[in-house]
Amino acid sequence: MKKFRIRYETKLLYVLEGTETVSASGKGQAMLAVQAMVHPDERLDEPYFHFEPLTIRQVESGRYEVAFRTKIEKPVSGEVDVEATDADKAVSKARLAVHQEFIPPKCFRAVAVEEIGDV
Repeated sequence: MKKFRIRYETKLLYVLEGTETVSASGKGQAMLAVQAMVHPDERLDEPYFHFEPLTIRQVESGRYEVAFRTKIEKPVSGEVDVEATDADKAVSKARLAVHQEFIPPKCFRAVAVEEIGDV
């Protein structure tokens, strides 16, 4: 087995929870208003997959308090050392080491693969 150092770029999801108070005509509009504040790059007219309203309650006429949980995507880069028989398998192992999900996302990109020796 050879040892490889993989430099990578990827995007990781981080959990964010919070409460916001907004002006809206109803509960649905209040949810979309808070979603637009938290995820400004997503579509404003439909629910975003990761955004989960926990409670929506009216605090006064036309004002709603929305408690939510969501996932925020952040770019990440770094390097990881793995053991593998060749460079392609090393990249696959690096992806699993970084993401540790059953199906790793396709956003993982190996910037450089360097062989650093035998094990």
